[in-house]
Amino acid sequence: MLPFSDLKKIAKWKPVAPGFGRDEANTYSLKVLPIFEEIENLKGTEIWVITDGSLSNYASAFVHDGKSDFEGVQGLYVYLSLLAPIAAIGRGNATASGTARGYCMIEPAAVLDAASLQSAFEKAVGHKIESGGYKLLSVEDATTELPIGVEPYEYCLNTEPWNRVFHALFSDTD
Repeated sequence: MLPFSDLKKIAKWKPVAPGFGRDEANTYSLKVLPIFEEIENLKGTEIWVITDGSLSNYASAFVHDGKSDFEGVQGLYVYLSLLAPIAAIGRGNATASGTARGYCMIEPAAVLDAASLQSAFEKAVGHKIESGGYKLLSVEDATTELPIGVEPYEYCLNTEPWNRVFHALFSDTD
């Protein structure tokens, strides 16, 4: 999916596509936010933004197909890279109680490509992401081992070891 040179740049948190970058304040506003807004405009959909990329090289959100605030909400986790037009989607649960929310993480082996999206809701979310210029990461690409000489810049919130393409694309810092 990504050549060695791009993986090496992404692992150092450098952009590989025009208009992308962590240091550009416009990447989130111009690339990610419009997609999140399009997803939220789907009938009956609610999106909870988890991160805007301020402590990571990606933005993330939890999306569900109901406007309720209760525990055990099922939905999709959406990660949009700030460095390349690549996204990851995974199914999961989130919890909500009052103003507090709890989230899980997507694991590389659980990402969903366009062919894996099942319900009309999942397909609509995937379509909005792809219409926004992002390509959905496949399980094969997500779980591909990083080449020698490429390591994630910082830690990941996933299960170790952090030695997959997914980990370079979606890493965090403090």
